[in-house]
Amino acid sequence: MNMPQLAIEPWGNYSLALAASVECLHVRPWTHTCTTPEILKLGVEASPEFSCLSFKVTTGHFIKAAMEGVEYGVMVNSQGTCRLRYYRMLQQKLLKERGFNLFIFGLGYDGIKPPLIRHFDPTMNDFLRCCFRARLKVLTIDELETAAWTRRAVEQRPGDTTRVMNTALRDLDQARTVPEIAAFRKTIPARFNQIPVHADRRPLKVALLGEATILRNSFLNQNIEEVLGGLGVEVRNFFLLGEEMRNIFNIGLWSKNGRSALRRLAKPYLGTPVGGHALTSVAHTVRCAQEGWDGVIHVSPAGCMPEISVRPVLRKISQDMDIPVYECSFDEHTSQVGMITRLEAFVDVLTGRRRKKGL
Repeated sequence: MNMPQLAIEPWGNYSLALAASVECLHVRPWTHTCTTPEILKLGVEASPEFSCLSFKVTTGHFIKAAMEGVEYGVMVNSQGTCRLRYYRMLQQKLLKERGFNLFIFGLGYDGIKPPLIRHFDPTMNDFLRCCFRARLKVLTIDELETAAWTRRAVEQRPGDTTRVMNTALRDLDQARTVPEIAAFRKTIPARFNQIPVHADRRPLKVALLGEATILRNSFLNQNIEEVLGGLGVEVRNFFLLGEEMRNIFNIGLWSKNGRSALRRLAKPYLGTPVGGHALTSVAHTVRCAQEGWDGVIHVSPAGCMPEISVRPVLRKISQDMDIPVYECSFDEHTSQVGMITRLEAFVDVLTGRRRKKGL
């Protein structure tokens, strides 16, 4: 009997951890760490023109999976005003209209056991073992990414950090047990410390904020992290899945990135829930201004209602707290050359500000 396949929506490097988390269901994960032009083309052709890039790419991902005979899919649910709460139903309808039988499960906000877990009904031991393994992989990926952002801005030979990162991700994918993952995690500092750096360089510090799908998909955001790193910028992508999981399960209520702390930071500028990742966009912009960051880049898919709603708020924070905020929208027509040109101009502005301040 063939093991059923489960398509997991694309979440960048986190796809490695999400794939590990479903193995307890006795299914084979079907996923990609990066979107391909073919997947995006399939999604654009099938989706309504007005839908956002996140909808189009996940639709294309599930269509490609269905074309390869995958029977099931899973994607994140949502509550509140973001249209993500309707995506699963709309994508299921689009698949059915095209004659595909792939069934999409929603993950979250449906009791202790989501429908996906109820359907495959793993044993408690299997379920807990894979949860521990997936959580540790998520935290390990967070650590890898943080090390890469810091190192890439000061590397002597362009591309060294990316090569170390790609090798590390392949090794992490091969780690199948908690002890193996824990042992791999201990090697992270040594892996990045071997990269020759410019010890006297003081890179600009720029935050990446906004909608999670674009933040975490290097194909959709035109590889913005590596582009900025190549320009000598130390970036921090503020969507870290480890932190997001702690907030979802209300762990670490008193941490500085907990929901309560973020609401307090955002309250002077955002008194009403907007949905999506709007709260974190506002709160972290305030925090970056308080901590002396050089600038903020706010990314979103074109037409994303929550992120568009807070753009005037981010401009107000920029004026009040003297921190440059660059608003960056993406759709299927976004040009990488144009994006690089705009990022270079933004970095020039930040460099000029530093010189004026004598820093």
